[in-house]
Amino acid sequence: MSRGTAEVETDARARADERARRLPIGVTAAYAAGAAIDGVMSNALNVFILFYLTSVCGVSAISAGAALAVGLAVDAVADPLLGALSDGWRSPLGRRLPPMLCGLPVALVAFALIFSLPARLDGSAQISVLAVLSIALRIGVSMFNLPYLAVGAELSDDHDVRSRIMTWRWGFNMIGALVAIALGFGVFFRGANGIARPGAYPWFAVTLDVVALAAAAVAMAAIFATRGRQHLPNRRGRSLVRTLYAEFREVFASHSFRVLFFGAILFFVSQGVTLSLGLHTNRYFWRLDAGETEQVTLAYFAGLLVGAPLAGPIVKRIERRTALFVGIGGLALAQGGPAALRLSGLLPLEGGHLAWLLAGVLACGGAFMSMAAIAFMSMMADAADEHEHLYGTRREGLYFAGWAFAGKAAHGAGTLIAGLILQLIGFPSMTAGEISPADLSPHTVEALGFFYGPAAAALALLGTVVLRWYRLDRATHRSVLAALHLRRRDIMVKCAAAEVGR
Repeated sequence: MSRGTAEVETDARARADERARRLPIGVTAAYAAGAAIDGVMSNALNVFILFYLTSVCGVSAISAGAALAVGLAVDAVADPLLGALSDGWRSPLGRRLPPMLCGLPVALVAFALIFSLPARLDGSAQISVLAVLSIALRIGVSMFNLPYLAVGAELSDDHDVRSRIMTWRWGFNMIGALVAIALGFGVFFRGANGIARPGAYPWFAVTLDVVALAAAAVAMAAIFATRGRQHLPNRRGRSLVRTLYAEFREVFASHSFRVLFFGAILFFVSQGVTLSLGLHTNRYFWRLDAGETEQVTLAYFAGLLVGAPLAGPIVKRIERRTALFVGIGGLALAQGGPAALRLSGLLPLEGGHLAWLLAGVLACGGAFMSMAAIAFMSMMADAADEHEHLYGTRREGLYFAGWAFAGKAAHGAGTLIAGLILQLIGFPSMTAGEISPADLSPHTVEALGFFYGPAAAALALLGTVVLRWYRLDRATHRSVLAALHLRRRDIMVKCAAAEVGR
């Protein structure tokens, strides 16, 4: 064994020892702050962008959905490449920070521009600009977010500590979401028809960029300070293309990864449809005014935030898969139940009373969503340990790239499906001020409620059918970690013997 190899193994062992040490709560919180970036940007897009494009800019629903889906589709294809590059990046800053530093400015600029479409553009030029900005935004976010997510699986090897990291990360993601929604409804889009004011959107986006930049700075400082906990970069052959292809095949050979990947796709498609149709449904199906829409939307995101500290201990104490099933089931019931009752004639409430009921139900749904998301992310981190046990390599970047790929491709499909739904049910492409609920036919209103609620909920529940095949439980993961510990110890003994032999 060469001295270089011995030094590498010694370094790897030192990093393992570092991960075994207690992770200070301040470092956990600082790292988790980076999740606010995805919370701010993704939720601002999910809630506002389709309404902004169709009802403010006058883009047809199908064109808007297609242009946004192009960005997500390109990004989804790029995600595995970015994840693999992050796994093998060599730098004094560690293997995660350099791509984050490259992607952050691209994301910030593109986010500001996508909410500032020039009024003089129309037709194909408008759609082309939108598609380019969508691609730039999604890739910029991925270059930051994929390495960031991978670090979460490297800060500690402890099962419970990882659950705490995921809980903190989810909490900051929801804080970012709440900031985006609160600033949108409460500041920039206030008033009876505030959400239809074109001039409010650019300032809204720039303000969120400032919030995202502050969160990114805190998280990157924490990642730099903990770079000694990160695994060493993967070794690569001469051909990058062949190496990446082999890595992709290796990841998809994992049963646990495949189950999580395809289950996540079904779940995220359902959420993409629900979020994209949310403003339309509140305004035209539930007939809520601007204040009531703000109340209902904020209640859901408040449930996501409050649910994080409640869900975290639950996920630590029961099997992750069980927590995931409970979370998805509760969310599906909260999102699909009220609309199903309304369509059946069993929910006659209107106005403020209806808004309070929907707010309470969706707050509970948000808490269940938190449980599902924390369980999902913890299962992905556990699966990355199993991968090292089976194949001898660390693939956190590719594993979380797969998670992001599923989420973005599915959200893209959800946005596109939402645009198709609006087109198929006869929703008009007009400005928001020219449309009132009375302008829509009963068929259009009922179809909107059906696809937003029961249909999307059924798709989420279908994801649990796939996830039934996940088999990496707590006891199995504990045995995997024990085997990895013994393997690393044996390598250290061999390295020490080789050094003595010299």
